Amino acid sequence: MSHKGVLSSKFNMSFGFIPVIISILLYEFITQDISIYIGAGAGVLYSIYTFIERRNRIPHFLLYGTTIMLLLLALVTLVFGNCCPSRMFPLTLEISAIIPAFFIYANRKASIGHRKNHLNKCCKQQLSQGAVSATVSTRVVLIIAIFHFVAIAITLLIAQPLSNTTETILFQVCPPAVFLLSILFNQFGIHFFNRFMEQNIFMPIVNTKGDVVGKCLATDAINKKNTFINPVIRIAVSYDNLLYLQPRSQRCIMDKNKIDIPLECYLLYGETLEQGVERLLTQAFPTSSRKELHFSIMYHFENKDTNRLIYLFLLDIKDEIIIQDSLKEGKLWTLQQIEFNLNKNFFSSCFEYEYDYLKSIICTREKYKEF
Repeated sequence: MSHKGVLSSKFNMSFGFIPVIISILLYEFITQDISIYIGAGAGVLYSIYTFIERRNRIPHFLLYGTTIMLLLLALVTLVFGNCCPSRMFPLTLEISAIIPAFFIYANRKASIGHRKNHLNKCCKQQLSQGAVSATVSTRVVLIIAIFHFVAIAITLLIAQPLSNTTETILFQVCPPAVFLLSILFNQFGIHFFNRFMEQNIFMPIVNTKGDVVGKCLATDAINKKNTFINPVIRIAVSYDNLLYLQPRSQRCIMDKNKIDIPLECYLLYGETLEQGVERLLTQAFPTSSRKELHFSIMYHFENKDTNRLIYLFLLDIKDEIIIQDSLKEGKLWTLQQIEFNLNKNFFSSCFEYEYDYLKSIICTREKYKEF
């Protein structure tokens, strides 16, 4: 419930090389053809997973290109037998995986420009996110692969004949290392970008009426605690008159590990309340209907740890599976269970204050169902 990174690991498209890594590593223990079949199967399963995943469905262009390449190699192997000499197998897979990566990078603008006008807003955003992420990942892997190919060329020019150790390093160890380094560098880049953005994101300073009177860095909102009033969005989630609650993260600035509603974030400077709510809901429930989102109250909350103007909403989810797919750390509570644990230092301070308002919305909604 604390501020999440701008980018998650889903944007590391280098994970699309995992099927190739699997094939290369398996070749140390099994035959060439079986390792290709298993790698291709892993790519197909991984691709299917990215299609059916409900949350943040971003097209994994590198994964799809890698999977198609492995399927073609599997077909060639099935028809003609081994596709290359034994000691060159890892390098062959590396080159084969670099080809679709290079094609994606070279056509990054044309492929989107040709199709984006035929897509709705959501698909455009997902396609754009996937294309940008794939571009970053392909740039990294191409740079690393170029260093590898240059090293091979230089070694062949100055160190003929090659020793067994040199051959092993260049043709067996380096190919999977190229893809593993790509994954690590991209993951580090995502982490660094998130840390940078956390240091440079601005939040509005408001008065108790919600009027914006200034702005401050996100770090100041956290480190200077109750110096400013910052707006915070909180969204409770209900299903069949039950409230979904979960422990607060250890990274929260207050009420760590206490039970609370699942969705909370700061409103960003220049962002409307509607945009902030949409951003928070898109992260958690990208496919859920916004028709069952109800505004509850706006109230000022201040203690020694924070000073915030809270906008509280209640989202009614019609399908419990949506909650189970998106929220993993908590459970659904009955109103009776909640009331039994109130005022026992069990729930967060904000939830203790908000409960009566949430209960009134739930009970009112249930009452009108009877008519």
